[in-house]
Order: sequence, then C-alpha cells, then structure tokens
Amino acid sequence: MPTIESIIDAIDQLKPLTGVAGKVIALLDDPDCGLSDLSDIIRHEPALTANLLKLANSAYYGLPGKIHDAKQAIVYLGMSQVVDLVLLVSCAERFSGSHEGYGLKAGELWKGAVSGAIMASDLAQIKGLKQKSLIFTGALLRDIGKVVLDQHIRSAAGKILHRVKTQPLTFPEAERQVLGYDHVQVGAMVARKWQFPGSLQCIIRFYHAPLEAKGCFMEASVVHLADAMCRKMEIGPGVDDPFYPGDGRVARSLGLDNAGIQGVMDNFGKKMAHINALFDVQ
Repeated sequence: MPTIESIIDAIDQLKPLTGVAGKVIALLDDPDCGLSDLSDIIRHEPALTANLLKLANSAYYGLPGKIHDAKQAIVYLGMSQVVDLVLLVSCAERFSGSHEGYGLKAGELWKGAVSGAIMASDLAQIKGLKQKSLIFTGALLRDIGKVVLDQHIRSAAGKILHRVKTQPLTFPEAERQVLGYDHVQVGAMVARKWQFPGSLQCIIRFYHAPLEAKGCFMEASVVHLADAMCRKMEIGPGVDDPFYPGDGRVARSLGLDNAGIQGVMDNFGKKMAHINALFDVQ
C-alpha cells in the first residue's frame, strides 16, 4: 500500500501546468476578465500561441479565413473557446502517455479527457450554465489522479479487479481498500498542490459522486454525466470502466432525459473525425 509520502512524492514529480495555464485557470473565477487580459497572457508564450493557432485553424472549428494571432482567435472563437484551447494545449503532455495500471494504451487517457470535456461543455450549453470553461476544465482534468496513481496500481491491479468482480464495490472503493486512496482523492490533492480554484478542486474530487458535492453540485453532475457517456461510447476504455454503476438521479437532477443525453452523444459522434485533430498537439 502506498504511503501518503509516496503519493506526495509522485505529485511533486508530476510536471505542473505551465505558468500561463495556471493564470488562465485563475481566470475561471474572475468575472471581470476581458479579451485584452487573456490576450496579454497568451501572447508572451510563443510555443503556446503556435499550438493555439494550429487548433483554431483546424477542421474542427471550420472558421472562414486564416487566424493569425491570439487576439484574432479570441475575437472569432470567443473567450470561453480560447480558454478551453489553451488548457487543451497545456494538459496534453500530462495525459498522452500510456497508463498500464488502468489498462490504457498511449493516448487513450487523453482521448477520454478531451472527449469528456467536449461533451460536458455541450451539456453545460444545453442547461444554459454560465461557467462552461470551468466545467470543460473539470472534465478535462477529472482523471489527473490516474496519472499519479498509475505506478502504484500496476502491481495492485489484480487485487483491485478481484474485489470489484467478487464484491459489490465500485472501482474507487476497491482502490481505497487496496491502496488506501482512490484516483479522485489523489486528483483533488494534485488540484490543491497546483492551487486550482476551489470550484475546480471540488469538481475533480466529487465528479464520481456529485450528490455529495456541496459547493459544485451542478458542475460535478455535468462532468459525471459526460464521463458516463464516454464509457457508454467506449472512448478510451480502461479496466475500471465496467465498475461505475449508473445513477439515474444525476441526470434527473439536471432535468435531462435519455433522449436528450442520446442527442448529445449522437452529435459528438458526428464530430469525431474533426475532433481527432485535437489529439495531435505536442
């Protein structure tokens, strides 16, 4: 069983998000942030700007004409979309490798992160929620704890899988029994270590159990539902996927029925060819 010291050491070794990504995440809690504030943050990062423009000009967005600078991207796409793109670029490196402890080949955790973030954003738009970028970011980073726990879970995967297959346990419950921590708890530790806003920490900690979330119930519920939709569509499937029982109360609390949820998944399926362009950022 890993000690708290070994978990903290693994978090310390995890390359943190760039300074610019941290500044952008801080904007999620700043209602007074404007176009010039975001542009000033981005324009001092040439590599980030290059990747941002690569994404803005990809087939996924299908914009008329060529986007030449960050400020132009913000004007055409809107601040929310550009914040999402900056975070996609900044987070790609942390998720793109293989995570064998969870049965994930190279790129599968990243594909699941991006797909969940896009579907969560679509759900937020349907619900008319204002904090779309916060929800997008929460979905994108929801499994950051798996990156840290992967090295520990590799030797314990057999024990964890035996428990979930023979006992009425969810995968996180089995993780806690075998390892002492589950991936959402560790994800929340990463979020605190990196000084994410409290609302983002809350989503990462409670997205598997949004009914327990006191400060981010609606946002965590949207991310929970998007995560379930990824599993249903078998996007980036891992060994843990069969062991998250559905909870119809979450969808009902959001006022969504099966037809509405299916509509989001169908729409996402149509986007898949273009979305693949988002997985090429280095």
